[in-house]
Amino acid sequence: MKAALIYFSGTGNTKRILDFAKSNILFDYDVFNVLDNIIVDMDKYDYLMIFYPIYGFNAPKPIIDYVKRIKKCSINKPCLVMKNSGEHLFWNNASSLYLRSILKRRNIDILSEYHYLMPYSFVFRHSDYMAYKMIKTSEDLIKIDMNDFLNGNYHKIKRFIFDRPFAFIFRIQWWGGRFNGRFYKIDNTKCVRCMKCVNDCPSNNIIYKDDKFKFLNKCLMCQRCVMYCPKDAFKSLGFFTSWKVNKPYSFKETLEYQEEVKPNFCKKNYIKYFKSSKEKIERNK
Repeated sequence: MKAALIYFSGTGNTKRILDFAKSNILFDYDVFNVLDNIIVDMDKYDYLMIFYPIYGFNAPKPIIDYVKRIKKCSINKPCLVMKNSGEHLFWNNASSLYLRSILKRRNIDILSEYHYLMPYSFVFRHSDYMAYKMIKTSEDLIKIDMNDFLNGNYHKIKRFIFDRPFAFIFRIQWWGGRFNGRFYKIDNTKCVRCMKCVNDCPSNNIIYKDDKFKFLNKCLMCQRCVMYCPKDAFKSLGFFTSWKVNKPYSFKETLEYQEEVKPNFCKKNYIKYFKSSKEKIERNK
C-alpha cells in the first residue's frame, strides 16, 4: 500500500498536523507540498490524504487549484482530510464541500474528515498555555484518527442545512485577500531588510525593489510574513491591522494556566472541544 499526502501550510500549523499523521503511517507514502507544483498521479497510490488550514470557512485557494489539476483515477480512491483552525465552530464543517465535489469527479471519495484546533495566526494571539494544549490534543487525536481511517472506521463531519451557500459566500476571502494584501505596509524604522517576508511568501506577493517593499494582488492572507517578521515591522495589514499576530508560537509544554487575550471568545466552544477530545483519548488508551 502507498499513500499520497498533499498539504498547504501558511504559518506551520498544518505542517505540524501533517508530521503527526506521518508518524502514524506504517506503509509507504509520498508528500506533496501544493506550492511545489508537482501534481500527484493518483493511479500510483492507494490513498489520498489532504491537510489544510481553514481560511474563511473554506479550504485555501492553493489546495483547490491543486486538486483541480489531478487527473481522473482509473478506479475509485479513498481520501482522508485533516484540517485545522483557531476555533472549532460548526460552520467550519462546510470547508470541504467544494473540495469534495472536485475530488468526486476524479473518482476520489472523502471517507473521513477531521478538524483540529490550532492557535490563531490571525484575529488574536492565543496564550502559550492554550497553544500547547491545542497541539498536544491534536497529536493525541491524530494517532487515534489515523488508525481508525486505515482500519476502515470512517468519520463523517455533520453538515447543516445552509452549509453550501454559506461556504460559497465566504469564498470571497480568496478575492478579498488579494485586494486587502495590496495595503500591507512596512515600518521602515523597524525593518532590517532581512528579506524573510519576500523569500518565504507562498504566493510571491511581496517584492523589494529600489529600497521599497511592494505588495501585489496575490495575497492568501496566510500571515506567514507577519508572524515570522523578526522585528514586528508590519505596521498595516490593510483592513485587518487590529487582527495582527506577531511572532510564532513556541508550543513548549506549559501547565501554568494563562488567560486568553479574549477570554470569552468561543469559550463554550473551546471547553466542549477539549472535553470531548479528552474523553475520546481516554477511551482509546
